[in-house]
Amino acid sequence: MLLTAVTLLATSCGKNGAVGPQGPAGPTGPTGAAGTNGTTGATGPAGPTGATGTANVIYSAWTTPATYTKDTVFSVFHFYANIAATKITQTILDKGTVLVYGKLDGYNPTIWPADQVSPLPISLTYQQGSTTYTDTWSALVTLGNVQIDFVNDRNLYNGIANSHQFRYVIIPGAVLTASVNKHINFNNYNEVKQAFNLKD
Repeated sequence: MLLTAVTLLATSCGKNGAVGPQGPAGPTGPTGAAGTNGTTGATGPAGPTGATGTANVIYSAWTTPATYTKDTVFSVFHFYANIAATKITQTILDKGTVLVYGKLDGYNPTIWPADQVSPLPISLTYQQGSTTYTDTWSALVTLGNVQIDFVNDRNLYNGIANSHQFRYVIIPGAVLTASVNKHINFNNYNEVKQAFNLKD
């Protein structure tokens, strides 16, 4: 009986005891070496050339000359004002174009309606009393400058009202060609304004 009890005691104290608590985590191992980059894929085919946009079209704000300089050429009075335009380069003069528009709000609305816009040159014929007069507004575009010139056929004026407004639109050669192909009417300011997204 003693032998049997010893055997049972040995069996109950075997390897099947409760699991002990988890030990602490070991230290982090060293970072492995970075892998090599894969080979660069082949370049895809070039996309088609996009249509010429209007991003390169430059236009000025409406400018109101404060004063005009009077000059006499062959006994004719000229009044002129210069508008600086540094974006008018030799390339623009050679291959592009510069449009100049006027709002001649200094006139009586019966002669020139308010906010009407037309390209220069502009000729206005009107009558005062029994005399007929013709006013001519023109623009001379040179490197970096737009000169507005006014002439009355009878030297009627000694000064010019400062209510007249002008703006220029610079169109580079490539855009000009595309515009001609699209049959844009440059004499129609509203059409030009819409085509080139001009903002007043």
